[in-house]
Amino acid sequence: MRGRQRRTELLTAALAVVERDGVAGVSHRAVAAEARVSVASTTYHFASLDDLLVAALTWAAEDLAAELQERATELGARPADELAQLIEHCLVYRRGRTLAEYELYLLAARRPALREAAAAWLEPLTEIARSFTADPHRASLLVAALDGILLQALIGARDFNRADFHALLEVLR
Repeated sequence: MRGRQRRTELLTAALAVVERDGVAGVSHRAVAAEARVSVASTTYHFASLDDLLVAALTWAAEDLAAELQERATELGARPADELAQLIEHCLVYRRGRTLAEYELYLLAARRPALREAAAAWLEPLTEIARSFTADPHRASLLVAALDGILLQALIGARDFNRADFHALLEVLR
């Protein structure tokens, strides 16, 4: 139990470091400092930096899945509005965390060890998409569009616009 708690503290600290300093700022020393533990504790739980990054992305995906699942159960009669609220939540109320998750997610393009965890990160959005369409191809297109909207909004290339979600769901019909 104590080991699992320490591991969670380290993963929370790793995400905080990514949120604050980006992936380039992640080191065993930086995570240890953020978690207020010894460097030996981080290397005990995560032998390599890749181990730490994979675990952080996997843990973030599981955490996001739980959060989105909770929010998805609240989806009602106005799917476009609720989808917009979901994305707005990621962009406004948990922006730093969303940015950190995307940074880890995109790192998978350069680090094969992260690819499985990155694919798992898509699962929560795919579950949400399945509530809007039974067609698996359309669900994957919705996830790709949501990914694009989130990424463009995070980098400031696109303003958040609720009307986009009505248009997006119309295209998928």
